[in-house]
Parts: sequence; structure tokens; C-alpha cells
Amino acid sequence: MPSKPELLSPAGDLEKLEAAVRFGADAVYVGAGPYSLRAQPTSFNLKELKIGIVFAHKHKVKVYLAINIFAFNEDLPKMLAYLKAAVKAGIDAAIISDPGFIRLVRKELPKLKLHLSTQANTLNSEAVKFWHKQGVSRIVLGREVSLAQVKQIKKRNPKVELELFVHGAMCISYAGRCLLSKHMTGRSANRGECTQPCRWEYRLKEVARPNEEFLIGQDQRSTYILNSKDLCLIDHISKLIKAGVDSFKIEGRMKSVYYAALTTKIYREAIKASPKRDPKWKIELAKTSHRQFTTGFYLAEEETESLVQGGNVRTYTFVGTVLNQDFEVAVRNQIKLGDELDAIDPCKKEIISFKVMSIKDKDGQSLDQAHNGAKVWIESDLKQLPSSSSLLRRKISL
Repeated sequence: MPSKPELLSPAGDLEKLEAAVRFGADAVYVGAGPYSLRAQPTSFNLKELKIGIVFAHKHKVKVYLAINIFAFNEDLPKMLAYLKAAVKAGIDAAIISDPGFIRLVRKELPKLKLHLSTQANTLNSEAVKFWHKQGVSRIVLGREVSLAQVKQIKKRNPKVELELFVHGAMCISYAGRCLLSKHMTGRSANRGECTQPCRWEYRLKEVARPNEEFLIGQDQRSTYILNSKDLCLIDHISKLIKAGVDSFKIEGRMKSVYYAALTTKIYREAIKASPKRDPKWKIELAKTSHRQFTTGFYLAEEETESLVQGGNVRTYTFVGTVLNQDFEVAVRNQIKLGDELDAIDPCKKEIISFKVMSIKDKDGQSLDQAHNGAKVWIESDLKQLPSSSSLLRRKISL
């Protein structure tokens, strides 16, 4: 069996970066200010980037910088200036999609490792060879390839690292080729501003009946006719390792710290346990906010990515982070006396359930409940308290 692959987790801000590191990521990827293909609030300014790199490197975790918009001429000098500063800060590689920017970076920063973004839609062996000759050391393959094609690409390009998305949201278009957001809202997906109109609810009208709407859906949520399922390859880790995939990538820089922590924790366990499988892994992943799971285009044809009837599924809510061994908690969503909560501990494999027996504020006053932004001390029925940086969640009552 080939060596275990890298686990690459999303980091939309410093809190998510720290959570991904603590819960087992080998590397994290972050956005380069306004130059990555995610909304700017989930990207890093240079000050945040430096702090994140110091924390990650302290824990022997690499940091990759996504600087992968489709650039216009006026973008290039600013992108290069940001990247030069990021290199000084210590990034381990840059994720780029624009061939012109790759050429410029190879000239100005010849020692920097380059990873080709999935936005470049690399789907075949010859394209991998082409990009490798341009100085790219790793290719993030498009989600449209099958597992058999991945094996063939790796066999023909054994010296090129291959990175593959294993979990998270998928686009209805070839990555980076959707113009729907730009057309409908003026915000371009190819500039990191996607408003995700593919997730919106639509209804059908017939030209001859402009005042009459036709329902397409079959449930109370209507149908999101462009809405893809979420990728989940947790049951196929050993197959991906055998195929020669070098890095397993989790999508989700715009998702919560709870998502970053739990998906990292579960995929770390799966990689470590491979070739063994545990049905509990997929059950746990389903406790993050998600759409129906699919294996996408990677496996059998009947498993290929398809459209979802309905929107997000959310059965648990993230309620807080444990700050220290005194069970001080930074509250993120309401916590009430008597709540049954789960603690997801970065230092323990098992997820522990407990009951909230008391809630106190900084003055020692007892509370019936605590809300977002509060810091409180919790007493529980646990014999051993959760570690610092553990995340707390509560099942949503249906």
C-alpha cells in the first residue's frame, strides 16, 4: 500500500485554521486577501497570514496560499506584491490557476512551490505533463475525473503530486466556468464573489402563460433545480490511497469552525485506520450542515453527482468552544440549563456526551441560559472534563 496521503483542511480565518491544526490536518489552505476564489471575509490579510503561519508551523503543519482568481492586467502587480510578502511570511506553496501569473511567479519567485488550482480544470495526463513543465509541482485535479482516470494519470506522471477533493460542496459547472452569479448579481464567481445562485429556489414559467408558475419540486421546500449534492468519499479512503492520491482536500473555507474541526477529525481517523472502515464516520460527517452526500464522478456511474431535492440538512448546532480546564466556554449559540451536549475533543478519539448541570457567569451568578458572545463556566455530569479548544454541539430538536 502506498504511503498515507496528506490531509489538507480549509481555513477561512484564524479560528478555523487553529481548529484544523488541532484536529489533525497536515496542511491548511488559506485565501490571499481579495485574490482567492472565496469571499474576502474568508481570506487572510498579511497580518493574519503571518499569525496563522507561525501557529501552523509550530505544530508542524504546512500553509498553502490560494491566490487563484482569473486575473486582469491590473491585478497582476498587486497579486505579485501580496505573494512576495506571503513568501517572506513563510508560506509553503501557492495555489494558482492563471497561466500568466504562473509564468510571472516562476520568474520572480523561482523557489516557491506551485500548486495548480482546480479552477484550471485538469482532467488528463497530458495536461498534467504540460503544467509540470511549467514548474508546477502539484495538480489539484478537477472533480469531474473518475477514480480509474486518477490511477492512470498518476501512473503516467509518477513524479507529480496529485491533490483531490474528498469532501464538501460541488459546483454545477466545471470549476471556474460558471457565469450565473455575474449575470444575476454582478458578482463574479471567477473573482471570488460567487453568490451561489445555483442554491436558490426556482420555478418554471411557460412563455404562453407568463402569469402562471409551475412547481418543479416534490417536497415542502420546492426544488433547487441547479443544486448539486455534497461530495463525501469517507467510505473510499483506501481506494484513493491505492490510486496514488498524494493529498486529500476538504472543501469549506466559508463553512463554520465546527465543520472544519469535525471533518478534519473524521478524515484523519479514516486515513490513520485505512484500510479499515467505520460506519460511524459518515454518521458523524452528516452532523455538519450539508446537502445529501454523493461520491461525485469518482466511482460507479450510478453514483455520479446529481441534483438535490431540497436544501441543507442540519441536525446539530455548534454552541461553544471550551477555553480552559475550568470548563470556561465561549458561547456561540444558546446554551441552556439541562441541555444535552456533545464535546468534540482534539485530544480524544471519542465524542463525549454530557448534561449541563449549571451555568455561571464571571461573578459566580447562576444562569438559566447563555447566549452568543458570552463567556460562562459550566458544570456537568462528566468525570473528566473536555480539553481546552474542544467544541460543543447540541442536537437540534425537530
